[in-house]
Amino acid sequence: MAEPRPHGGRTTQEAARPLPEHVTTPLLSLITARSMDEDYAHVAQKRAAAGLEPAPGRPRPHWTSIAAIALLGVMAAVVAAQTDRQAPVDELSRAALIEQIERRSDTLDALQGQVGELTQSNAETAVTSTRTQGQLDDIQTRLRRVELVTGFSAARGPGVRLTVENRPDVDVNDEIRDEDLAFLVDGLFAAGAEAIAVNDQRINLLGGIRNTLRAIHVNGRPVNPPYVISAIGDPQTLQARLLQTSQGQEWFNRVNFYGFVYEAENVDDIRLPAARERVLRDVIELNADPDGVQDGGGSAP
Repeated sequence: MAEPRPHGGRTTQEAARPLPEHVTTPLLSLITARSMDEDYAHVAQKRAAAGLEPAPGRPRPHWTSIAAIALLGVMAAVVAAQTDRQAPVDELSRAALIEQIERRSDTLDALQGQVGELTQSNAETAVTSTRTQGQLDDIQTRLRRVELVTGFSAARGPGVRLTVENRPDVDVNDEIRDEDLAFLVDGLFAAGAEAIAVNDQRINLLGGIRNTLRAIHVNGRPVNPPYVISAIGDPQTLQARLLQTSQGQEWFNRVNFYGFVYEAENVDDIRLPAARERVLRDVIELNADPDGVQDGGGSAP
């Protein structure tokens, strides 16, 4: 009967066999010994090649190799120690860098939000500006229209020019008077005239046509015959519409009855000056109809 093998199937002799030297020798000592053996073997080969006897006794270790190995070990130990000491610092630096990145990301998000708000605000401002500009343009158009109608700005455009004069050898009582010109001016405004002047005196709301004895005054200034009435408007329809107004019909009735000389022509370009500025008190006093002054109307609509 076979005897059992102790130690996992190995015999006692096999268990008692010594282990190889490279297994039991420390790694650093093994590297040093082998390095020195290689150095001595190299020296022995050089002595044999030179015909010299090999050095007696056991080879001595090469102190340069020992010093290099020792220095290498010291450097490795220093690097390991520095690595261990630097690890917390690197970790703190990494944490600080991550914190800085997160903070910068928050700042970037805030700036992007501000950019969005400013973009929306700019769009709203542009819309408001466009609307305001449209309102301003409308106001300016209305202002120019009011200035044109009231006579406080110069006017230019196509229209008609009417020349009115007394007939030759006219009697004093049959001469053209302020009320005759007032019917003509009011009829032209009713027919669509935008601006009217009598002998370059602009008709406006603060002016009018008045008689002082035999002299006719427009805006307080005397005018003499022939009376030239310039009216800016559509030359294709202005004269025809004048005949359709009640004031125009009254004017032509007077032309036929008193024999006024009347000529009309269409003009492509008429330029009218602005009415002179007048103090409102002067206008009120003028309209008070003092002695010798008759109110003839003829104001702008």
